[in-house]
Amino acid sequence: EDGIRDYKVTGVQTCALPISVFRLGDGATGIELIKPITETGQFADFLRANPNGALHHIAYTTAGHLTEAVAPALACGLKLGPATANGPIDTAAGWRILNIDPSNTHGLLTQLGEQ
Repeated sequence: EDGIRDYKVTGVQTCALPISVFRLGDGATGIELIKPITETGQFADFLRANPNGALHHIAYTTAGHLTEAVAPALACGLKLGPATANGPIDTAAGWRILNIDPSNTHGLLTQLGEQ
């Protein structure tokens, strides 16, 4: 089935933002819209710095174990971002992620994640 489905809103009060999740097609691809509800935090700061809007990050689901999936990126010289430099972190949205340092990807935060 094509199109957007499985819409849900997840209130993540610990992060001071609601997350709207849209799944596309077979559910393997999705879009998360994140809206800060306070004036502080990384997403509020990002929106202030980009008042016309911008893409904050892109994430890829790994087919295998997260730390194994990131190995080829590290072997190519990419580095992990500061938030995950010591290993994966668990997000409020239920993902375990590793960030690729944006200085290696033309400023775009890239995440690898497993659920």
